[in-house]
Amino acid sequence: DLIGGLDVRVNRNYFGRQTESFEADLDLPFLTAESSLEHEPFRGIFIRAPVVEKILPPVSGEQKDEADREETVIAPAKDSTHGQGSWPVEVMATLPGRTKRLVEKVEASGLDEETGDIIAVCQRNVFGTSFHPELTADARIHMWWLRRVLDECSG
Repeated sequence: DLIGGLDVRVNRNYFGRQTESFEADLDLPFLTAESSLEHEPFRGIFIRAPVVEKILPPVSGEQKDEADREETVIAPAKDSTHGQGSWPVEVMATLPGRTKRLVEKVEASGLDEETGDIIAVCQRNVFGTSFHPELTADARIHMWWLRRVLDECSG
């Protein structure tokens, strides 16, 4: 049984196979207030990295239109009280510049070609990234997430 997912369509291994893994300095605006390193980029490690192709409308249960797509795996929200329900997906970060070479995909997704690839999203209490923050010594994302959890628990 799936635990419930984000209302997004993801393209797995978007940047290629493991041999095409890479690192990049990322501008993560949600981290700017979290530490004295606010002007330092976050070093993202991308290994067989996916990207979010499309933000879907929030639904309770299965994304029926997406379920009909070939090669789609659906992780439905359980219900509006435990799942994501009516909470929108928030784009937390993009990787600029790479989208220009994929104009057809950009036009199909409805994004502006300068938007960049969506590499981090959050929907209520679910956070997803295309990169592996756990593989760096930089704890800012983990600290940010823990603060969000504490705020949610105390609020």
